[in-house]
Amino acid sequence: MRTIVYGNGKSRQKWNVNEKLDDVVTWGCNRIFNDVKVDNLVSVDYWVQHLIYESGYALNNRCWFADWTVLPPSFTGIPIYPVNPYPKNFKEGHLPVTENERTEYGCVVNGRYLGEHKGIVITWVQEKDMVTDVVQPREWSAGTTALYLACQQGAKDIYLMGFDLDENPLNNMYLEGKKDQMPEDPDSFCQRLDWAQQLKEVFGKNPNVNFTWVEPSDNTKNFWEKNLIYNTYDEREVIFKFNNLTYDTYENIRRNICR
Repeated sequence: MRTIVYGNGKSRQKWNVNEKLDDVVTWGCNRIFNDVKVDNLVSVDYWVQHLIYESGYALNNRCWFADWTVLPPSFTGIPIYPVNPYPKNFKEGHLPVTENERTEYGCVVNGRYLGEHKGIVITWVQEKDMVTDVVQPREWSAGTTALYLACQQGAKDIYLMGFDLDENPLNNMYLEGKKDQMPEDPDSFCQRLDWAQQLKEVFGKNPNVNFTWVEPSDNTKNFWEKNLIYNTYDEREVIFKFNNLTYDTYENIRRNICR
C-alpha cells in the first residue's frame, strides 16, 4: 500500500495536494483540511481539533484526534480543578471558554495553553462522526503521529512530504503571520529534537516499511544526519543507520504515483 503523509512544512509547497493520485492513501495534519480532503486527518492540537469539528469536516471524513473522550452534556456543570479562584463551573470560571453549538449527545473538553487562545475548549459532538481517539503515541507532534498511525494501519511504502526539521518554529504553511496560534515565546517552542527522536522511533520500529523522505531542505537533512550521531560510554562515535529510509525528489514521486 503506497501512502503519502503530509507534514505542513513549507517544503511541501512544491507539491499540489490536489494531484490525482494512482492508488495512494493520504494522511494529513491539522489545517490541511482547508485545502484538501485527505483519507486520514490527524490533529493533536485541541484548538485545531475544535475548528475541524466545528467546520463539519469530521462528520464525513476520517479523523484522528488526541485526548478525544466524549463526556455527557452534564459534565460542563461540574466544577474544574485546579483553578484559582475556584469557579462554580466552566462558564462561571475565570478561564475563557470556546465552544460550538450544543448537542444532546455530549462534548469533548480540553485545555489550550498556546498563544492567545488559552483556556477551555468545549467541542459538542454528534453521535455519528468519523473521529477516532489516538491512544498511542502520546504527546507527539501531528506529523509523526500520522506516520506512526499509517504504519499501524498497514502502510508499506510511505512518502514523507513537508517534514521540515527547521530551527524556526514558524516554518509552517498555515501559521505564518498568525501569532495567536503560536506560543508567546516561539523560540522556546523549537521541537525539532523531539521530532527527530520521534522519527527515529517510527523508522526503527517499522523495519519492514519503506520510508521515502521527499526533498528535505539542506538544513533539515544536515540536522537529521547530525542527530543520528551519538557517543558511547567509551567515547566511540556511532551512527544510527536506517536501511528503510531513502530520499527522492518531488519530480520523481510525481512520475511514479500521479495519474
